[in-house]
Amino acid sequence: MTISSFFAPLTRRTRWRGVKGLWYNEKGVSAVEFALIAPVLVLVYFGCIELSLLMRADRRVTATAASLGDLTARLVTVSDQDMMELYNAANVMMQPYSANVARMRITSVVDNGNGETRVAWSDAFNIEPYTPNATITVPTGLVPSPGSVIVAEVEYDYQSQVGFILSTSRTVKDVFYLRPRRVTSIPRVKDNDDNTGFGPQS
Repeated sequence: MTISSFFAPLTRRTRWRGVKGLWYNEKGVSAVEFALIAPVLVLVYFGCIELSLLMRADRRVTATAASLGDLTARLVTVSDQDMMELYNAANVMMQPYSANVARMRITSVVDNGNGETRVAWSDAFNIEPYTPNATITVPTGLVPSPGSVIVAEVEYDYQSQVGFILSTSRTVKDVFYLRPRRVTSIPRVKDNDDNTGFGPQS
């Protein structure tokens, strides 16, 4: 066997068949397909993770707002001690997120029978409370005339722990309206101490 006859099969197999020959060459097709699809799969994977974490934060905010409104609506009067306990409850409900950086507000909206909805009292943390006796707009039909409703608001600036897709902060918030359970209107009783109220300094 000569050297030329030995290399002849290899030469035939590796012979360049021009551009049209690329259509018949299937070597590395799977690798090329994976290289094209992999970035999309990575984006989808991390996107699902970040979306699920954002939804979890949104559920925590909704649960906290609902609990604040429900607990307040069960009271006959709201004292500074009650406000302290409400904040402690919110701190538990917000876990694993910190309530110290959330914005929360509890407001009593009253209609004295004239069809106007006004602020009876408002307590807030990390956000300005509403001015007493100020006119406030609530969805139609929620406040009986005469009567009142408790408005609980919670806002939270969510920063993704991954930061791959959601690179900026997203604000999640919710508002709940609940009528008092035991009285027509729940009064706010303060002890005239500026260091007490709704928040961790209570």
